[in-house]
Formats: sequence, structure tokens, C-alpha cells
Amino acid sequence: MAKMPRDYPETMTSPESGRPMMRGEKLVTLKVDGQTFEYRQPGWWCSLDDPDDLDGQLVDEDNLVSEMARRTARAIAKGEAFPPVLIRAIRLRCGLSQRDAGELFGTGEKSFEKYETAQIPPSKPTQRLLRLAMQRPDLFTKPARGEGKMPGAADVHLIQDTIREARLDRIYAPLFRDRTADAAA
Repeated sequence: MAKMPRDYPETMTSPESGRPMMRGEKLVTLKVDGQTFEYRQPGWWCSLDDPDDLDGQLVDEDNLVSEMARRTARAIAKGEAFPPVLIRAIRLRCGLSQRDAGELFGTGEKSFEKYETAQIPPSKPTQRLLRLAMQRPDLFTKPARGEGKMPGAADVHLIQDTIREARLDRIYAPLFRDRTADAAA
């Protein structure tokens, strides 16, 4: 059951028909470019079960859900790999605000707002990062204040292995030697 927005009563009267409406989620159908899409729309409805009875009213966040569903359906119909709701889900799963996601992904502080409102699609490199964030959200969490996500002293072995596996170690390995061992000696 959809949560009750604000302090609304348990039931409301439909301004169109005068019938009682109850709060809930109704399966709603959208048609975009000849394709049919369904989603669950929270709102006030006279009937939650009758798909033909669309007498209802959307309030507060209900309108945001409706708009996101429309934008996502349009993006899917156009064949976009990362529709707005998926981008939002990835960002939320990583625990990031839109601004933090833009900074962390290197796309700019307003980019995720634009991706999630379907104003612009993410670039191919950003799509690759989004795919990686779906698989490994732990790599895309917001770093603690003053802490970067770049490899640091704790990653010495990872850095050394990467240099070695790329066959660059003969020349460059001394640059990345474990300096903590030097400090302890």
C-alpha cells in the first residue's frame, strides 16, 4: 500500500464524480510510440482493481512518479540503455545525491539531474561507469570528507600488481614501491 502523503484522511471524495476515493497504487498503462508500458501509480482512486476506471487524483509525489514513468517509457521506446529511473536507481543504490554523483562520475554537478529528467542521455563513457556502478556500487559510494577514492598507500599491492600485469614493472615498478616499509625501517 502506498504511504499516506502529508496528513490526508483515509478516504477523499472525487471532485469529478463525487464517489469515494481511497489511497493506493493502481496499475496504469502508458502507450508510447506504439508500445505499451505498465507501472504502479500511487494516488487516490475510486477503484484500485478496475483498469478502465481512471477516476482518481494524484497529489504531491504522485505527480513525480507519473512523470518519471512517462520519461522512462519514452527512453525505453527510443532504445536508450539507461532510462531515467534506472539512472536514479543506480545513484540511490550508491547512496549519492545528484550533485555528489555528478562529481564522483566526473560529469558535472547538474548532469544527474539532467539524466534523471531525460533532458540529456549519459555519454558512452558515463554509461560504462553506470554499468560498473550497477555491478559494484561499493566502488561509487561517496568518500568520507577529505578522503579520495584514488588508489593510496593502502593500495600498494593492487598498484604493483596492475603495473606488473601490464608488463610495465621492469621500468616503472620502483616508482610504486611500498614506502610504508621504508618508513618502518
